Amino acid sequence: LGLLLLLALALLPSNAQQLPENACTQYFQYVSTGVGVYQGELTLALRRGHNRIDVRFSQRNSQPPLAVDSLLPYPDDQTVRRDPANAKFRLKLLPDAVTGLLPKLTRLAYNEQTLCAQSEYSSPSSYFNRFYEIGISFTQPPPFWMPAAPPVISPIATVDQAVEVKTISGSTLELLPKEIHDGFDIPSWFKQDSQTTAPAFFWPTPTSPTSTAITAVSPTAIASTAATAAPRMFNFGGSNTLFCGMEGRATPFIQKGREYPRGTYPWLSAIYHKESFALAFKCGGSLVSASMVITAAHCVYKMHEDRIVVGLGRHDLDNYREEGAEICDVLRINIHPDYSSRLQSQPDADIALLKLQTTVSFNDIISPICLWQQTEGTTISTATIAGWGTDEDGNAMTRYPRVVDAKIASEAECARKWKVQKVLERTLCAGNLDGSGPCLGDSGGGLMVKHNNRWLLRGIVSLGERSAVSRCNLNQYVLYCDLSKHTTWIQNNLS
Repeated sequence: LGLLLLLALALLPSNAQQLPENACTQYFQYVSTGVGVYQGELTLALRRGHNRIDVRFSQRNSQPPLAVDSLLPYPDDQTVRRDPANAKFRLKLLPDAVTGLLPKLTRLAYNEQTLCAQSEYSSPSSYFNRFYEIGISFTQPPPFWMPAAPPVISPIATVDQAVEVKTISGSTLELLPKEIHDGFDIPSWFKQDSQTTAPAFFWPTPTSPTSTAITAVSPTAIASTAATAAPRMFNFGGSNTLFCGMEGRATPFIQKGREYPRGTYPWLSAIYHKESFALAFKCGGSLVSASMVITAAHCVYKMHEDRIVVGLGRHDLDNYREEGAEICDVLRINIHPDYSSRLQSQPDADIALLKLQTTVSFNDIISPICLWQQTEGTTISTATIAGWGTDEDGNAMTRYPRVVDAKIASEAECARKWKVQKVLERTLCAGNLDGSGPCLGDSGGGLMVKHNNRWLLRGIVSLGERSAVSRCNLNQYVLYCDLSKHTTWIQNNLS
């Protein structure tokens, strides 16, 4: 017994050395769940309505994605909902194989408010971003507690520049074979009538609480909404209210910390091809008006309108009777005249507008995203992508859509990574280079940017690189068609 006690005491310093510095002790702690097994535990008081928790970890050297697992309610979702004032969340952490050091929490944010932060490890290092979203309703008056504002912290240069949040994957992202990229010379980068009876949308301004109807969906003057009294189930009733870029209000479930709640991105559209008397999911798209969806041109290239259908309000692709979802036939396909099916040139104008045969009504799960405006400028550091594409396990299509944030790369960095002289001027390059990002099936989906609490459509998923095992190489940047360089064509074909 004495020998065992001495052995245990001798091991204590070694185990303690695995724990990095912790600047968030008010909310976060490392919890041992066994010999050499650790989890990170967050304790927060949740508010009624939508709650989002973001965490970022840093670790020395190159690490696998599973070094920081998904952020999940602890011990389960029901417990958190029963006691939201003392909500706990955990995630599994793996130590560095050489040093034994656990990943360090470098940023914790609650509903976009940073609660604590500290410096990241210098290069070579890895970073991991995870988040969890949950909707809370109270049967009794809730303790409307908001974490006290932390002391002002010097900004961390990389925190807001490369936010990988949830693993995403995706059915027709074009994969460019690796050998094509070695030395090809890309030309200079980022070169039909569509009648819609639906009014378009305006960006909110402090002095203009009213809205003006136009035909194109544009974030130039949206009316403000009255606050919702309390969370409720989905409203499938139609509405002509002029709002774009609004996240869905209802969040009935979260599963496994990877899929996002139904209605979060109500403009997300599923593009199907009619094949052998069945519908085959091919691409994503974005609803931009009551009768128009924008997607990648390569998703519908050389296809006839009667061979394409669009799913709106979809979430569970295995549920063909999903409540509130709509399947729409396509009246007209309008492909950008500069689109080229040559892979080297494809992202430059990889845009198609799908005119729906019917006009849809907006509700909690079907509503449009705001289009990017020239007045918004062109400089962004991160953007968000969502879709149903291939996942990291090789599944050709995920049942529920996933979401990930990606860092926007400079033209010089993109060209260096792709081993080309220059990149097309009407293309964006984005990725975390850590195995997260869009994949097969996410093509046509939107590259989204949140601005003033509204989502704007900045790009379209276009082109990626194939790995050695014929999957998406997400240690390479993905190429997107930059819609900020195509605003005139889009507006002309929406009006």
